[in-house]
Amino acid sequence: MRVNRTVLLGLALTLGALPRVASAQEREDRTLLTQEQMTSIINEVSGDRAMQHVLELVPYQFVRLPSDYDKQFRETRVVADFAKDYGFANVTVETFNDDAKTFQPTVGELWMTTPKNVKLFDIHDVALSLASQNANGDLSGELINLGAGRLEDFDGKDVKGKFVLTSGNTGQVYNLAIARGALGVLGIVANSPQRAIDYPRQIMWSTVVAKPGTVAWSVTPEVRGYLESLIARGEKLTIRSVTKSTEVSGRSEYVHAEIPGDGSTSQEVGISCHLFEGLVKQGANDDNSGCAMTLEVGRAYIKLIKEGKLPPPKRTINFQFVPEISGTNAYLNKYPDKAKAMIGTLNFDMEAIRVSASRSYWVLQRTPDSFPSYLNDIAQSMMEYVSDITRERVRFRRSFSGYAPTQPVESPHGSKDAFYIKIDKHYGSSDHVTYMQHGIPAVMFITWPDMWYHSSEDTPDKQDPTQYKRAAVVGLGGLVALSTGTDAMAAKVVAENLARGTGRMGEAQVKGLGYITDAGDAGLPMAYREARNAIRHQAEIEKAVVRSANVMWTDVPAGKKKTAAIASLIDKRAEALLAEAQATFQMEAAQHGIGASEPVVTPEEREAAAIMVKPGPKAPAPGTRGSPAPGPNLPDEYMAEFQILVARGNMTVLQIRDFLSGEFTPLPLADLMATLKAREAAGLITLTRK
Repeated sequence: MRVNRTVLLGLALTLGALPRVASAQEREDRTLLTQEQMTSIINEVSGDRAMQHVLELVPYQFVRLPSDYDKQFRETRVVADFAKDYGFANVTVETFNDDAKTFQPTVGELWMTTPKNVKLFDIHDVALSLASQNANGDLSGELINLGAGRLEDFDGKDVKGKFVLTSGNTGQVYNLAIARGALGVLGIVANSPQRAIDYPRQIMWSTVVAKPGTVAWSVTPEVRGYLESLIARGEKLTIRSVTKSTEVSGRSEYVHAEIPGDGSTSQEVGISCHLFEGLVKQGANDDNSGCAMTLEVGRAYIKLIKEGKLPPPKRTINFQFVPEISGTNAYLNKYPDKAKAMIGTLNFDMEAIRVSASRSYWVLQRTPDSFPSYLNDIAQSMMEYVSDITRERVRFRRSFSGYAPTQPVESPHGSKDAFYIKIDKHYGSSDHVTYMQHGIPAVMFITWPDMWYHSSEDTPDKQDPTQYKRAAVVGLGGLVALSTGTDAMAAKVVAENLARGTGRMGEAQVKGLGYITDAGDAGLPMAYREARNAIRHQAEIEKAVVRSANVMWTDVPAGKKKTAAIASLIDKRAEALLAEAQATFQMEAAQHGIGASEPVVTPEEREAAAIMVKPGPKAPAPGTRGSPAPGPNLPDEYMAEFQILVARGNMTVLQIRDFLSGEFTPLPLADLMATLKAREAAGLITLTRK
C-alpha cells in the first residue's frame, strides 16, 4: 500500500513533539538505589544549605584571638550546633593533644619605609602573609634581591642584618638566609608557576618556625615583582617588620555525630571531612566545603528517613569532622571498637569549587590495588549516574525541550555548568589514607585542580551551590547503599563489582596490547611479558574486590558461599585475555619477522625473586610519614603504593616490581633495585635472601 510521504512526515513530527509516556531515563541510567529513591535524594539535598553552612564556618579568613584557644573553636561550635538542630544522634566534641602549645600572631605588619612609606601587608588583611607564626619584634633593614634563593645565589652577597627578597620558597630560603645573618625573608611558595601567573595577588600557605630576632613573610607574586623592579632600577629599599605573637594552647578538637543503625548488626560505616588543617589556614574549599556538604548529607538523610522515602540504616553511620589525619587517628585510636566495626568510609576533601572557573574535575580517588575494595564501585556508580542525568543527550532530545538535561541537579543560586567528573587511581594525603591504615576501606572525593588551594584566596566566593548539590547527591546515595545492610544490596554490590571488574580487566588488556604493538623487534618479548603481567595483576585484584564485598552480607560466611564460584570465573576470563595477548604477540612477531617464543626468566629477575624486602630498623612507625627517604626515588605515581608494599614486609623484589608494573606502567627492575639499595643503606629496609 502506498502512503503519502507528506502524511508520514506530518505524523513523525507530531509524534516527536509529544511528551514521552515512559520515563525520560533509560535503563542505562541506573545505580544501586531505585530511581524513585535517587529522585527523592535529588529533590531534598540543597546546595544552598551547604553554602550557608560554609558561610557560617569560614565567611572570611581571620586572625584568631588568643582567647579563642580557651574555648571551642568557631568551626566546632557551628558544626555541633547544626548537627544537633538537624537531629543527629550522639553529637560530641572531644579534644586531644591537650598539653600542646602553639603561637598565635596578634600583630603583623610589613612595611616598605624607603624610598617611600607603604604598608605592604597586614595579617588582619591577609592572614597567611606572616609565615613565621612565632615571630616577635620590630625589625628594619635593607632589602636585597636574591632571585630564586638557591645556595649559589648567596655567593658574594652580604645578607647580614638585611631582608632577602626571593622568588623561591619562603621556608627554604629562610633557612639559608638566617644562617648567614639575615633578619628575614620575603618569599613566595613557588610550587605552582602557573598559579603565580594567573593569580598574582595570591599568597600560598607556608609555615616557618622563626629563630629569635628574625621573621619570615610570604608575599604575593605581584608585590614581589614590584619590589624587584624598584631594586632593578637602582632604588635602595628599606623594610620594616612589626610582629607580636603569644603562646596559646595547641590542643586539637573534633566533632563526632551519628545516625544510629537499627541494632541488627554490629557493623558500622563512616563519612568524613576535615574541619581543621592547622589553625591559621582556614580554607573554604579545603576543607570546610567537605564539612558543609557532609552536614547537608546527614540532614537530608534524616529527613528522608522520617518521610519514609529512604529506609532507616541498619548500620550505624559515623560522621567525623576532624583535624586532617591527626583527628582521624586520634578518634580511631581512642575507639578501637569503632575502627573494628567500620566496613567502609566516604571521605570528602574539597568539594565545592566551581569546576569551570578552576579548570577542574570532581574526582573520585579509588583505593589502591594494595587495598582492593568493593567500595570503589559504589562511589563510581553514583558519580556516573549524576553525571549522565545532568547532561543533555541528543538521543533524548525533544523539539519542545532541547538542550535540557535528563534530570537537572542544580541549585537556585548555582551554576548550570556541566558536571565534569573523573575516576582516578589512588592518591593519598587525606583522611581516607588514615582509615585504610586502620584496616577500613575508604575513598576520597576531591575537586582537582583547585587554583586557590592552600592560599589566601580559598574563600567562599569561589564556590558553586550546584556543585555542592551534586556532590551531596553522590555522597548521600553512596551512604545509603553502604549503610542499608540488606542481602539485596549486598547482591547488587557484588554484581556491580563483577561487571565493572570486567571493564577494568579490559582496560588492563588495552594497556597490555598497547605495549606489544608499540614495541620494536628487540623489545617485543619483554612487551609481551608486561602485557601478561598487567592482565594477571588485574585478575587478582578483581577477585580480591569481590571477596571484599562479603562484608556486605548479613551473614558473612553464607555470603562467601554465594560468591565462591566467582573467582574461578574471573580466572577463566583472564585466560581468554591472555590467549588474545598471545595471539597479538604472535601477529606482531610475524610482522617483524622474528620468532614468537614465550619470554624466559632473566638472571636479574631470578635474583630479584630470591630477595625479600622487609622494614628496617629506621623504618617509620605505621601511620607516620617519617623523614624524607634518600634518593634515588621512583616516579611519583609509584611512591605511595611502593611504600605500602615495602611496609608489609612479605614480598620479594620481583613481586613488588610486578605489582607496581601491573597497577601502573612497566617499572624497570634496575630502577626499583637502586631505590631499594638506597633505602637499605639508610636503615629504612632490609634485603634478605629467601
